[in-house]
Amino acid sequence: MKNGILLIVLFSVTMLKSSGFSQTVETPYEIGTWLGFRPVAVSYTFDDGCANQFAVAIPMFDEFNFKLTLFTVTSPTWETPPDWEKLQAAADSGHEVASHTVTHTSFTGMDDETQEAELKDSKEHIETNVVGHHCITMAYPYCNVGNRSICKKYYIAARGCSGQVEKSTPTDFMNTCCFLCGTNHGVKTAQHFISKCESGINSNGWTIFLIHGIDDDGGYSPVTSDVLRESLEYLDVNRDTYWVATYRNVAQYIKERNSASVSESFADDNTITVQVTDTLDNELFNMPITIRRPLPDGWLSADVTQNGHAVNKRVVEIDQVKYVMFDVVPDSGNVIITKSEDTPVQHMGALTNPVPSASQNFPNPFNPTTTIEFSLPEKETVHLSLFNSLGQMVKEHFYHELAKGRHRITLDASDLIAGQYICKLQIGSFVDMKKIIVSK
Repeated sequence: MKNGILLIVLFSVTMLKSSGFSQTVETPYEIGTWLGFRPVAVSYTFDDGCANQFAVAIPMFDEFNFKLTLFTVTSPTWETPPDWEKLQAAADSGHEVASHTVTHTSFTGMDDETQEAELKDSKEHIETNVVGHHCITMAYPYCNVGNRSICKKYYIAARGCSGQVEKSTPTDFMNTCCFLCGTNHGVKTAQHFISKCESGINSNGWTIFLIHGIDDDGGYSPVTSDVLRESLEYLDVNRDTYWVATYRNVAQYIKERNSASVSESFADDNTITVQVTDTLDNELFNMPITIRRPLPDGWLSADVTQNGHAVNKRVVEIDQVKYVMFDVVPDSGNVIITKSEDTPVQHMGALTNPVPSASQNFPNPFNPTTTIEFSLPEKETVHLSLFNSLGQMVKEHFYHELAKGRHRITLDASDLIAGQYICKLQIGSFVDMKKIIVSK
């Protein structure tokens, strides 16, 4: 602990109720509309299992450390039958494998019994063949919405095709909006993609894209890989504006954010205990949510841990007020905010002035190497170091000046014992600390 002052925040979560959302957040706490208090969420969804979704899109998204959703038809007789090995690899890398039903048949005029079989069996096929991952969202074939009450039995959200930016809380989770993309539709160019992303800023909306083919893979209404790349490059340099995430993760975040209740249960000069509860099933709803509060009087900065481990956090200044802002998973242990003197403060100015950003290392746990990705809005000195659970530096791995752009550092931990460490990445005045686990 620095200066011996602690702020303790206790988070807990209960089960989902059918009665809906009930958020109550005591002053001075706030929950971000989107992760990191970004103005817009963006999801790229891909239908039908077209070849270049695997050969082109997934490697491209991995390059930028963005994640996409693959709405999958599960029948082996479908024109592009599921490649379960590739789908497993995609899911293991953080992409979402979700349902596009068993046979890709229209729900228009379909009886309830057949609809239920399509929804239930598709979910079971995916969870059987993509081991270790839940299938909790789906997309309606041909955009023909079915019986919502049946769909809701198996999925937390379903994608329709109404052609507009979705609200920060959808009116109907069983028929969320999206934009159809490619040569047959209105979103064809990179500027089309960018304008749809920008159109969500004022409303704090959720922009969802629907893509089938890429280049010449034979898929419906193809998007060129150059257009796809240019749209991702734009989002990459504007990471403080856009949260790019899978369809599932955004839906999870919305439901967690809207169901959270935050209240202080104890406070004195040194500690504050806060209860955060919601009404969700922890097994299905385990996304971090972003919370912030003003720093107490006399605090210049703060460090944050949850259940003894460092979490993604920033200290920001907004309208001359300093906040500690952090991402925590409800019901995952105590969050401790510790007074600090040396963590830089980010001044949250215009959205067009991006700040450095860093992603969680992958893989994690790892042995002996892992990759850390980050972006620089301008040339900066980058310093990467590792600390043990006692706060002692055990490795100074990297100290160089790097050019503007996206970078990767490979961390070799072959000289360290197995265990948990804190990876500190300092980029100019920006500091990011994340938990990494070395396995042997």
